[in-house]
Amino acid sequence: TRGRNYFHDGAIGSPVLHDWTLSATCHGSSSKPYCTSVELMPTGIVSTRCSCPYSGKGDCKHVIALLLTYSEAPETICSVDTLLATLAVKPKSRLLRVISELLKRTPELSSIVQVYADVSGAPSHAEKLPLVTVYRERIEHIFGHSFLEDHQLRKVLIQLESLRHHAESLAQLGETEFAFAILHALIHQSIVRYSDTLQKGELPRFVNKCTKTFANIATNVQIPYEPLEHCQMLLKLSFDAEQAFTPPLTQLVEHLCLTQDTADLQLMIERGLGECRDRRTHVQLLLSLYLRNEQTDAYIRLARSENEGYCLVHTLFTLRHDDTAWKALEEFLLSVDEYWDLLNGPIALCIPAFTDKLLKFLRHQAPDTAITLYHKLIDQKALSRKRKNYEEVQEYLTELEALYQHLNQNNQWSVYLVCFRKRHARKRLLLQMVDESNVSDTQRHH
Repeated sequence: TRGRNYFHDGAIGSPVLHDWTLSATCHGSSSKPYCTSVELMPTGIVSTRCSCPYSGKGDCKHVIALLLTYSEAPETICSVDTLLATLAVKPKSRLLRVISELLKRTPELSSIVQVYADVSGAPSHAEKLPLVTVYRERIEHIFGHSFLEDHQLRKVLIQLESLRHHAESLAQLGETEFAFAILHALIHQSIVRYSDTLQKGELPRFVNKCTKTFANIATNVQIPYEPLEHCQMLLKLSFDAEQAFTPPLTQLVEHLCLTQDTADLQLMIERGLGECRDRRTHVQLLLSLYLRNEQTDAYIRLARSENEGYCLVHTLFTLRHDDTAWKALEEFLLSVDEYWDLLNGPIALCIPAFTDKLLKFLRHQAPDTAITLYHKLIDQKALSRKRKNYEEVQEYLTELEALYQHLNQNNQWSVYLVCFRKRHARKRLLLQMVDESNVSDTQRHH
């Protein structure tokens, strides 16, 4: 009701519509008019903003008055698009006088003019993706210009989440570039403003959601699009980002360039490795791009230089360079989890007797690691009630017993076997098979 009264009283001044932004001044209780704006999109209202001190639920009366102007008095709104079309045919000197008058009346516009004045030569990223720049500024207004306490950040995240959903809606309507621009700007500003918050987990989680949304839209897009510029901007952002953000950023870059020539991106990463904050994540991205482009020699050189033993071994086995892979295993000591991944991955299925070969290798090179892997393998096989798996358990127990004895750890073997029997006490067939094997003799002896 108060908004409608403001509308009828003529409180709205100089309403302007430019692209999707509706803005105006609104005379209120303050001596200086408030600045009011609304972001419009095909799906409806994206966001609203007013310089008044209102902090209640919903929109203030000044925003309502502006929206009523749009719906009930559209003839009073100046269309910037129409105005620009008219000015486009005017002499350059007249345009310069217009700019001069605008700067005189509104000095804060000088920073925007300076951006375009500084542009020379090849178009910059800001020119190539103007929508991203526009949305960054709008999201920056949502964040504000001060440190965000927990309750303030929660309010900001509600607005950011609304924009993310809006990007999804735009993508469904075919407005892919708008959707990408919103998501890109959300990612960028969330990372930039990360240091201005206390809840260190909130923004990384939100950025992760944005990158997944971005990737989903890119996967389902119906019309061709050029992701290279987005990739370059996101990659540059990832070099300076905190480590909490780099995995989702690099994963998004990798996803976006699935069908693109990645030579320029590879060069960017190679040049940026010395300065990026999360070197290993970027090395992983570069290795992935090398592998995708079948640049095997470059892959092997980088993996060796960065001490990425698991990546090197995994790739060599995948490419079936088995001899080189086994030599690499001698060169690099992997973690238990990495050995376990090898045993449970496609490599173990493709290479005959791979598990036996790896266990034999580890019994000589890293016996303690071999013991841990035997434990994991035995527990894994014992979960099944198939006789074939129980027979494998028998074999592993026999080899494990021999390894314990070789290390003079007979007591540890006895303790392990007692625990094994307790864990699988209800599996009568398994225990019967164990008792019938040579393993049981040692246990009875102890």
